[in-house]
Amino acid sequence: MSSNSKETPRQKMIGMMYLVLTCLLALNISREVLEGFVTINDSIEKTNSNFTTNTNMMMEAFDEAIKHGHNEAKPYYVKAKEVTALTQKTFEYIDKLKKEVKQYTEDVKGADTMSLGRIQNLDNFDKPTFLLIGADEKKPKTGTFSAKELRSNIETLTVELNKMITEMKDKDGLKLPEKDYLILKDKIKLFTPQDNFKDKEGKPITWEFKNFYNMPLAAVITNFSKIQSDIRNIEAEMISTFAAASSKLSVKFNMLEARIVPVSQYVQSGSPFTADVFLTASSTDFNEDNMQFILGDVDTTTGKLSEGAVVLPIEGGNGKINLPTSVAGHKEIKGWIKFREGTGTYKYFKYDNEYVVANSAVAVSADKMNVMYIGVENPISVSAAGVAPTDLVVSVSGGGASLINQGNGKYIAKVTSSGTCAVTVMQKTETGLRAQGAPKIFRVKALPSPPLKVAGKVTTGLLELDKSVAYMIGGIGVDNTGFEYNAPFKIKEFTMFTFNAPKGVSDEYKCSGGSLSVEAIAAIRKVKKGSKVYFENIKVIAPGGEIRDFPIIKVTVK
Repeated sequence: MSSNSKETPRQKMIGMMYLVLTCLLALNISREVLEGFVTINDSIEKTNSNFTTNTNMMMEAFDEAIKHGHNEAKPYYVKAKEVTALTQKTFEYIDKLKKEVKQYTEDVKGADTMSLGRIQNLDNFDKPTFLLIGADEKKPKTGTFSAKELRSNIETLTVELNKMITEMKDKDGLKLPEKDYLILKDKIKLFTPQDNFKDKEGKPITWEFKNFYNMPLAAVITNFSKIQSDIRNIEAEMISTFAAASSKLSVKFNMLEARIVPVSQYVQSGSPFTADVFLTASSTDFNEDNMQFILGDVDTTTGKLSEGAVVLPIEGGNGKINLPTSVAGHKEIKGWIKFREGTGTYKYFKYDNEYVVANSAVAVSADKMNVMYIGVENPISVSAAGVAPTDLVVSVSGGGASLINQGNGKYIAKVTSSGTCAVTVMQKTETGLRAQGAPKIFRVKALPSPPLKVAGKVTTGLLELDKSVAYMIGGIGVDNTGFEYNAPFKIKEFTMFTFNAPKGVSDEYKCSGGSLSVEAIAAIRKVKKGSKVYFENIKVIAPGGEIRDFPIIKVTVK
């Protein structure tokens, strides 16, 4: 046939079938990747739930403040409720869209309420694309449950939020500081859909195509959850900013504390100990807008900091100084406190002091690693040059920590909450206790979760077992090997169900401890090649009593 001959209908059909087959081969995605989307989606949905809980707590705190006479917060509270109404409307729309896509793609009764981990057609590209984009990629569909409708909903939300903060920017009684306004505006801009994407050939594509065209169901649902997470993030940020803005013009001195400032903490025998004792007043309302603790000099007329001057962090209403002391000798320190009065004007208060840096030698070492773990015994060794272990007083603070003295410089540390803890070493002297160097800071962390075991095999979620091995599954266990500490994790409970074609999903069997219930064992005995066994709602007791949730385990019978 000559090169300019027209193709017959049959040739066109064969060519089209080849093209479709090639595309299907190119789009083949491993099951492991799809299961990865399931894990990510579960994590995002849990984060969204946490965002909602925190937002509700902030709104309740807002309401309580107004009830206790903080009327300046009322206009901000009204705006916060408007924010939650707008964001909730878009969030619920995406929930409906999720259900519609799952039901349309899975095409079985109840698919719209299934968790993503129980969906079978995770790798289906065609149905999500057809529902959201349409049959003709050059003319994307519009209307109900389309990607364009989703984009329109998001754009409507961002327009309304932008309009709100712009109106508040300079409005008396409802003002947003310039810095807060710009931060919120940037967050909203980042969330607004943009057509700044290109395909593999460098051609521009729309936001809708980037997120939903030719994407497997697992990726589409995860994208929806990510958009919902962005909505909850912006909602929380706006409400938190409104709450802060409502109190920035009102500073209440609600922290009283007795202080003693000695002339010197080192007194020779025969010399008097002298000190000033006084009552200080501070406030939990202090922040950089109404109070600045400045280390160094400042022009009190213009407010400009001199070279080398810094603004100190505020903790508990106090400025915190933390300077390195690498060189011994006499040191001087000075600075200013900048305070905004109720009239909005600033007053400056100067401070100065001096101290001596002396050489000292102290060693605090973790016997296993430089981290202390919650729920286990953390052995540490403490020594100081030229000082007997019996003359050392060792204490620990932070992280809910406590120490057990084992003798000869050996200690056991126990911690109960994450963050940091500090080990302080003091020397006993005739005149009292003397610090031996700066406290040693340790990070306090929960022990990492170990992998689980099914039929003696370690798994992080996916497992294939021969039929003969699957029959013998008696439960699930924890792989506690590999830890440097005596840190047993124990299975508390879990749920099991099976999937056998063509019957479908079995009943769910709740199991206590790490063993299968009698009903679950009976269900295991009915599996065959191609069957799937699911373990979900897995709860594990960590050292210290913490209950941890573990991801779903899926076993495929070979």
